[in-house]
Amino acid sequence: MLKEMVLDKNRQFGTAAMAAAAFAGSVLAAYSTMGSAVTAPLCCGLAGAVPPLYAGIVFIGTAATYLIGGTIAKSGFIICSLILILIGKWIIRDDDSPKFCAVITAVSMVFSGIVFGALVDRDVVGICVNMLVSVLVGAASYCIKQFMDMIVTERSIKFDRNSLTPLAVVYVIAVSALCGLSFSVINIGRIAGCMLILCSAKRFRFSGGVVCGVLTAAGIFLSSSELGIPAAFLGAAGFAAGFASDYSRITVSAAFLAVNFCGQLITGMNDSAFCMQADAVLGSVAFMLLPRRFIISGNVICEHGDSDGSEELVRARMDFAALSLMDIRKNVEDIITALEKKSEPFNTVNEVSTRVCGKCRNKAVCWGKNYEKTNNCFIRINKQSSPDYESFPAGLECCRKHEVVNAFVRCKKEEAINKMLSSKLNENRSFLFSQMETTEDIISSLSEKMDFSYSKGMTHNLNKILDAYQIEYSTAIAYYNQNERLIAEIYTKNFHEGEQEEICDILTHELGVSMEFSEPVSGRNETRLRFNQQTKYKIQYAAAQSSADDNQPSGDSCGLFCDGLGNAYVFISDGMGSGSQAALDSAIVSNLFKRLVKSGIECSAAVRMINSIMLTKSGEESFATLDIGKINLETCELTLYKSGASSTLIKYADSVMMFNSPSNPIGIIPDNRISKQNCNFDENNVLVMLSDGVDESMYLYIKEQLQTVYDLETITGNVCSGAKKQHTETTKDDITVTAARVLLRS
Repeated sequence: MLKEMVLDKNRQFGTAAMAAAAFAGSVLAAYSTMGSAVTAPLCCGLAGAVPPLYAGIVFIGTAATYLIGGTIAKSGFIICSLILILIGKWIIRDDDSPKFCAVITAVSMVFSGIVFGALVDRDVVGICVNMLVSVLVGAASYCIKQFMDMIVTERSIKFDRNSLTPLAVVYVIAVSALCGLSFSVINIGRIAGCMLILCSAKRFRFSGGVVCGVLTAAGIFLSSSELGIPAAFLGAAGFAAGFASDYSRITVSAAFLAVNFCGQLITGMNDSAFCMQADAVLGSVAFMLLPRRFIISGNVICEHGDSDGSEELVRARMDFAALSLMDIRKNVEDIITALEKKSEPFNTVNEVSTRVCGKCRNKAVCWGKNYEKTNNCFIRINKQSSPDYESFPAGLECCRKHEVVNAFVRCKKEEAINKMLSSKLNENRSFLFSQMETTEDIISSLSEKMDFSYSKGMTHNLNKILDAYQIEYSTAIAYYNQNERLIAEIYTKNFHEGEQEEICDILTHELGVSMEFSEPVSGRNETRLRFNQQTKYKIQYAAAQSSADDNQPSGDSCGLFCDGLGNAYVFISDGMGSGSQAALDSAIVSNLFKRLVKSGIECSAAVRMINSIMLTKSGEESFATLDIGKINLETCELTLYKSGASSTLIKYADSVMMFNSPSNPIGIIPDNRISKQNCNFDENNVLVMLSDGVDESMYLYIKEQLQTVYDLETITGNVCSGAKKQHTETTKDDITVTAARVLLRS
């Protein structure tokens, strides 16, 4: 209840703050044009970018400013444009995209420009100018909307490739609007611009200083050409400040002021130049008085991933460890192979002849003159399962018959022991190499999953939110994955079922990002909660099952889960046979797979580990198949993993394809190799996975269903019913049919 009250209070505060910002922005945009012959239409771009309610506030603020300033008579074009923008946004309220904002702004201004140009001004040139201005303001509205979405979503200013254009446009517009606020020789826009040039130079060195300097000069010039001429050297001054960014703020400011003063001298010192230099000095003072965290920290102005580079180091070390382990394994395998080739196999006949005949006085006769006869008799004795004196070959005249027989018995026992030890050694060796290879896969997969960008600023915000709502946690971190999606991980020792839903709602509201959560993963003393920014795509899923015996549980397990990193997993596990034992085997495989993948283990490595567990689970033979479809919800990439599984069908726009790959079920052989296959997949394609209870003769029927039926539940239900009808008393088996479709989020 308390949290709901806090949420409502925060929503009310947010609405009031947004309304105040819209009103202040409209006043600044309108006020900056007072006294000018041409009314700048910045307020139209602002009205087009904000929701209908705030567009109305922009209209009120603009009209009030024009009335107070006495410029309402020459601002009919702007007022009419604002009215049309407001009407259009109220009529079409569902579309809030940047493209719509740009179109509604440009169309409204073009229509107003044509009307006022034809009826009031009657000036063809004026009409053309208004149309050109309309297009430019429409583009400005597009950028303002993009900038607002970035602020609402990320709660910070990101300096990445996608946000640079809207950020630059909004900055120029803001400087231009602030330049309308002048008090004697002091100009607020130029002071703020100079301060931000120094901040950018200090943080981003000379590149930041130059870019911010040029943009500031453009904003000042847009406000007034008289003010813009003295600002022409701000780019060069920003470069100088950036060059000195490694030194103190006083040094940075001195370099900036020196270059700017030289520029004023070159262009000629007049009143405008003097005012520009005075504003630069005041901007430098403001820069030096700013708290350090506003300049350096990522909490206020931050890059998308303000990482210190430690994750790259860890990832490099993990990759190196995996490669080193692989080299060691291969070297050991090569040495063992070479030694096995050199070692001679155990020969019982030779061993007995050495032990007994080597000390006999008749050796030269038996193994010389009568070699063939003696050797053949020894071979016959060796072939006997239990050699004894009575079965000794009659043709062999030997003075040590008892010793020969006893030696054969001992050697056979030794050979059996050696075979057993060799078999055990090979088994242990195979298991060791399998574990080493599994370890390689685990280290490599963890290294790949470290492809993220840690955010100090967002982590700080996350911790503040959890503290404000009194949510218990031991560790909370925020980072961006390779698709630039925000991920928040919270580790807690006091987790209550269902709590993740409440936390997800809080994070969505406070961070301004649509968040979703995956199933919690519990360790010995801690539970990990993972919340990720909603992915580009969502998944539809349906499943149908039928047991071979109505009185017994199904031996198949199936399901869908997400790992919280933007991947969805559709899986089927089919236990050996049917009934409770098969159900237990498939459940073990399914649960282990989910747990390992959610813990960060890659699919192939997870299957290897499960295979080792199933081999040592009990003395009885038990195995299960595993069929996996991994779908990336950002790119729609599909990867199929199969371990003894049936064929998979994929329905494309105009065709149905079948995918299969031979492989062994889990729990049969130590060195089990899972099949991996990358498949073409896209939005609205359908993935169908089957257990072996669905006969291959059903595939044509499944294709017909996929081509004629859209609903996934209907498809899976029809296929399951059709497969069950084909079963006889001797061919009964558990049936599982799953289907998944990827859709673009609205």
